[in-house]
Amino acid sequence: MNRFMFGFSAILLSAMLWPSLPPVSYIPYLAVGALILYRKIPICAGGLFAMAWLTGFCLGLSRQDLPVLQQPIQVRGEIISLVSRNSDWLSLDISVIKPNLILGPNAKLRLTWKDPPEVDVGQVWQFTLMPKSIASVLNQGGYNEQKQLISQHVVGKGRVIEAQLLAVSPSLRNELISALTPELASLPQGDILLALLLGDKQLISKVRWQALRQTGTGHLVAISGLHLSVIAAWIYTCLLFGLSRLVPHQSRRNITLAFVAAGIGAAFYAYLAGFGISTQRALVMILLLMLLSLLKRFSTAWERLLFALFIVLLLDPLACLSAGFWLSFCALGIILYTLEIQPREFTPASTRRARLRTGMMQFWAIQWRLSLGLGLLQAALFGGVSVHSLWMNILAVPWFSFVVIPLAMAGFVCWWLGTALGLSHFGLSSLGVLRLSDWSLSPYAQLLDISQQLPAHWLALSDSLLALGFCALVGGVLWRYVPKHKHYIAWLSLLSLLFIPALLFCMTLWSPVQTHRWAMHLLDVGQGLAVVIEKNGKGFIYDTGAAFGDDFSYAERVILPFLKAKGIQEIDYIVISHSDNDHAGGAPVLIEAYPKALVITDVAGFSGQDCRPRQIQWQGLRLNLLSPPQVLAGNNGSCVVRIDDGLQSLLLTGDIEKQTEAALLRSELSVSGDLSDLNELQSDVLVAPHHGSKTSSTEAFIDAVAPKLVLFPAGFANRYGFPKSTVVERYQRREIRSLTTGSEGQISVIFQQSELEVKTYRGDLAPFWYNSLFRFGDLINPE
Repeated sequence: MNRFMFGFSAILLSAMLWPSLPPVSYIPYLAVGALILYRKIPICAGGLFAMAWLTGFCLGLSRQDLPVLQQPIQVRGEIISLVSRNSDWLSLDISVIKPNLILGPNAKLRLTWKDPPEVDVGQVWQFTLMPKSIASVLNQGGYNEQKQLISQHVVGKGRVIEAQLLAVSPSLRNELISALTPELASLPQGDILLALLLGDKQLISKVRWQALRQTGTGHLVAISGLHLSVIAAWIYTCLLFGLSRLVPHQSRRNITLAFVAAGIGAAFYAYLAGFGISTQRALVMILLLMLLSLLKRFSTAWERLLFALFIVLLLDPLACLSAGFWLSFCALGIILYTLEIQPREFTPASTRRARLRTGMMQFWAIQWRLSLGLGLLQAALFGGVSVHSLWMNILAVPWFSFVVIPLAMAGFVCWWLGTALGLSHFGLSSLGVLRLSDWSLSPYAQLLDISQQLPAHWLALSDSLLALGFCALVGGVLWRYVPKHKHYIAWLSLLSLLFIPALLFCMTLWSPVQTHRWAMHLLDVGQGLAVVIEKNGKGFIYDTGAAFGDDFSYAERVILPFLKAKGIQEIDYIVISHSDNDHAGGAPVLIEAYPKALVITDVAGFSGQDCRPRQIQWQGLRLNLLSPPQVLAGNNGSCVVRIDDGLQSLLLTGDIEKQTEAALLRSELSVSGDLSDLNELQSDVLVAPHHGSKTSSTEAFIDAVAPKLVLFPAGFANRYGFPKSTVVERYQRREIRSLTTGSEGQISVIFQQSELEVKTYRGDLAPFWYNSLFRFGDLINPE
């Protein structure tokens, strides 16, 4: 059975690396490979079952028989989560109700609703909505919303046109959330209490989340093994103590009753938490431990971990796409490994002081390994590490285990009983113990507040630095466990190669290497434009994407994380082509982040240089500002920039239309004053004018530029229909390769000597099945 579960889990976890949706055709190759490598039929059977289960699960989830895109549809669904509220817009998740669906995964839709009525979790509505695919912007270093939605079984998005309330059927958990949320909102630490009690994080602000991440203590707020273990241990200990004193018995009756009560308590707490992935894992392991103890069956901790992994993936094979899954299981694996190599060595004669000393040493060993291991995993998942997580967890974990969690649960029980008995009608407050637990969280809240002022509270790491650290980590671990005998000298010599990249990186810090290689990154910012030119670790930015409301900017969500992921720390120029929001919306964010950057624009309100034609030398590249000759309003006033290294060139055109294209063609003088034969326009790569609109890309302009590659900065299924099919055909007739950010994600072009290397996010940088446009999430016509 263990081998079967191992094969099942191993294949499902490897789904993270599959280049496309796992097809059934892989199964024969998998079977043969498993038999050859392992010669273990149970492992092979587990792998086959995993492939068939994941394939069937994904097909069942994606085939919802909903009409095609861009047509209003009617859907009956139950509100299961209020995701966020921004100004007059509400984002919510609904569970699609299909009366004819007996078995299969439960599909969800994420809807946006403008000026909604009073809505609550548990209500059933008949929605008329405009559907949309779950495809999201994809860039290096950025948040992968598409992957997160798939892990949550969200198969489509939609904008609510109108809705009719049909029924109200809230669950017990939803009723408790609705009743407790307004009361906890009045407490200083009510946001953390609500997350601890009911797993609901709606009260936690963006600033608080940032502090939780930067301190590495976010796991204390997300209900997981620590919380369930504390609750189960308290119930078991208190009940066994009471039964032993009140109704002592020679049999195992009292122990059995205590185990059953602790298991029920842990399961109920997991229900209140919403059965998250970490909660599922912890509950399975706790219940399995209790069951085996009652049956007097021995099992190792690693077997229980494997069983929990098997159950979680069996219930939801897409759970492995979420960051919480990896953080949860890796944390427990580190803890079990530490306990295995550093077991408690108690003897009957051990003094209390010796026991305390051993326990403290074990706690220290667990904490530093958790900080190191989860820190590296956090860096891989979120692009940075918390430098102060070790000492903060050493302080916070015991405080939460022995004070905060017990007080919070006691307060919750008192509040629930007080509310049920109607004590508030008699002038008695039911928040008494909850106020005490709120007070117990004050030291932790102060710790979060000072974290912002600590030096290096959050260290952003580039992708290359992460790769070097991973190689060094693997080399160090293998070096630690490969036997140091003559027979293994060859292996040890080979392992030393893993440290060479880190050594070369350290050498480049003292002696930076200048290179002729440069790259252009066309970022996926939806229906907008943002270009980053990279050379020698420095950057040149052309346009900034859009910004919406007070708290959303593609510059903050896409450009800044991308720059950190690429290790670009200095930005020398920021060019804002014109004033449209989809080009200039993120400019304030970038100017604040890089105050030393020189701004080039004709847009009023920004200090810097204008866009008059001239030539700039930057990092060995020629930056030619070609247009406009004077300040112009609208699209035709866009700054046109041509970048070349003497061998290859790139043309950035903003939103110019046919009038400016014709003006560029009529120009007879180059910037230097020599006669021009239009070589000033010829470029190997062209970022298409105005996102591929019919108002631009005239045939004469295309012939003058004569690009080898044209890139369309256009969002997936955007409302304008960019790029227009007639415009794309003009380029295709000239055998010019074309790519669109909405379909490809980030597009990177590397210029090296006389060669062009093109990489796209979906095709080259992260070609995993969950990033593909494979219509998972498109609302498909069943016919």
